[in-house]
Amino acid sequence: MEIKSAGAAAMLGFPALVDEGTSVRLAVFDTEEKAQQTHRNGLMRLFALQLSAQVNAIEKLPGMRDLAMQFMSLGTEKELKAQLVNQALTRTCLALPLPTDEATFSARVDAARGRILLVAQEILRLVSVIIVEYSALQKKLNGMQRGFPLSCADIAAQVAALMQKSFISETPFERLQHYPRYLKAAQLRLEKARSDETREKRLLSEWQSLGRPWERERNALRQAGQTGLLADPFLEEFRWLLEELRVALFAQELKTPSPVSVKRLQKMWEGRVR
Repeated sequence: MEIKSAGAAAMLGFPALVDEGTSVRLAVFDTEEKAQQTHRNGLMRLFALQLSAQVNAIEKLPGMRDLAMQFMSLGTEKELKAQLVNQALTRTCLALPLPTDEATFSARVDAARGRILLVAQEILRLVSVIIVEYSALQKKLNGMQRGFPLSCADIAAQVAALMQKSFISETPFERLQHYPRYLKAAQLRLEKARSDETREKRLLSEWQSLGRPWERERNALRQAGQTGLLADPFLEEFRWLLEELRVALFAQELKTPSPVSVKRLQKMWEGRVR
């Protein structure tokens, strides 16, 4: 929208809904990127307010208290509930294109009202499996740090990136579904390292030949003040291919959705750099 003020040149502004907690308000931002992120959060709040009965039911789902106990090393019960609600709202209400008028907004609310609890139950079950695999991996890491410091450090960095405090709400659900396999693959990797340390070192070197260049570019983006991986869709996609490469190298028996190899990813990386 164009903003005009007396005695000044017209400026371009970007309107967005702003989350106020118990309400939303309309505001205008100077960049489209800032407006889009703010608007998505504001729209999610508006959906949550319209679906308040369903949101309350999600927070009281059977198994929530047990999961909260397992989640304690990552966050509080309140944070867990908020993330589950956000992921459920994202899947049921925030598919593109986002609603831009009352009719499409109301239609999406009506469609979500009948299925959001089922979606939330699916998310809760998935997160429960993820936390179980995460806990098992942490125990293995603690027991092998002295004998395999480089491998354990690499896996710890992998897990830290996957299991950030807000991973439930910030990870796209289609990616979140693969988390149990990634965590199980890391456990299998540690088991195999015990019997063949030479193989472990060789495969780690192969993975790092792609992982390190990707990490350097990601860090350069962050230092430039850009909004993480989303500033470069290729880096975002490549990040998940690197996770699949870990499975292909260290735990082939768990398989990958599509063929992944060092050679394939090297070709992708070099083609993109050129």
